[in-house]
Amino acid sequence: MQIPLISWVARQYRAAFEGLSQEAWVLATVMFVNRAGTMVLPFLGLYLREGLGYSLADTGWIMAFYGVGSMVGALSGGALSDRFGSYRVQQFALFTGSFLFLGLSFLTEFWSLAFGVFILTSVADMVRPANSSAVFEYAKEGNVTRAFSLNRMAINLGFSVGPAAAGIIAAWSYQGLFWADAATCAAAGLLFVGFFRKRRPRRERERSATPGRSPYRDRGALAFSALVLLFALAFFQLVSTMPLYYRDVFNLREEQIGLLLGFNGLLIVAVEMVFVNWAHNRIAPRHAIAIGVLVMALSFASLNWATGLPGLYASMLVLSVSEILAMPFMISWITLRAGDQSRGRYLGLYAATYALGHILAPLLGTRVIEHFGYSTLYYGVAALSVLTAIGFSQLPPATGRQSQP
Repeated sequence: MQIPLISWVARQYRAAFEGLSQEAWVLATVMFVNRAGTMVLPFLGLYLREGLGYSLADTGWIMAFYGVGSMVGALSGGALSDRFGSYRVQQFALFTGSFLFLGLSFLTEFWSLAFGVFILTSVADMVRPANSSAVFEYAKEGNVTRAFSLNRMAINLGFSVGPAAAGIIAAWSYQGLFWADAATCAAAGLLFVGFFRKRRPRRERERSATPGRSPYRDRGALAFSALVLLFALAFFQLVSTMPLYYRDVFNLREEQIGLLLGFNGLLIVAVEMVFVNWAHNRIAPRHAIAIGVLVMALSFASLNWATGLPGLYASMLVLSVSEILAMPFMISWITLRAGDQSRGRYLGLYAATYALGHILAPLLGTRVIEHFGYSTLYYGVAALSVLTAIGFSQLPPATGRQSQP
């Protein structure tokens, strides 16, 4: 009985990864290396509060500058990708971001920190829409959603490694987090340039005198972005208030927090590709997204029911299921809706919407905690998730160039 089961599982994993282009694998590897250095963000709140002695309110403001810069980077990265190509934008963002991480490690005064965080993320986060645009350009016909899912898997694998390693480094020195982030940015840049310097996209963008339709005049894209923002307000409690919750309520150490955050990434890596390969012909994207966001409501509500570390891991498990259901189909929806001449701008809007969530999530989250406590915050986030799920269920299908996942 065990042998047939193992054989069946092996076939599912093989089918999930078959047929993906070499370029898709390398783009995913670049993002893995880059996100394996995700060490500053998960511990930025603790660094500001415990390393530099900032108040909870000031910590929230500096983390909001992180979000503002991320939004600027996403919008500019998307627009520049449409104009100059995704290769140049990724090259610039990865190498320049490496130097900026080093510079940020020397800043301690409030406004210099806020400005430094803003500049860093304005540059480093240009890579996200540019990389997503490249994933589409190099994906084989029929493999678009799986190529994006592979990319997300790599990001989450990196995110499972990064915070876990960051917890160990932070226990020794918060300063070391910035140097590690800088090193992985540079390593990702070297890998990217070494492989793609002389390669041409599988899908050459059609040249046109017209710039293509604007996402800001596309009502469907704007409605989708509004719902993504509501989703992001809830989801980004993961990296803004939840580490504080783990410390304040459960008195977890940095290493424990890092492992708990890394658990999310490992679950995504283990399950998402197989799920996407199974689901794309069985579940309409908007329904998968809606179910995933609804599951997220349960995850945040369950934080208030946890009585120890097992309960926190159970809540993280539910949040991971939500992410697996919702997020692969979100980026596929917005990519397929865009045309060749405006894909970077559509992806830039998508990434910028998440960045706006980075701005608002810590600001709103920390304010609610200060005035009403963690319990009110997480029940409120659960209620918001239910309303957002209803909105996603009413979305129209993407109407850009269609491609099977």
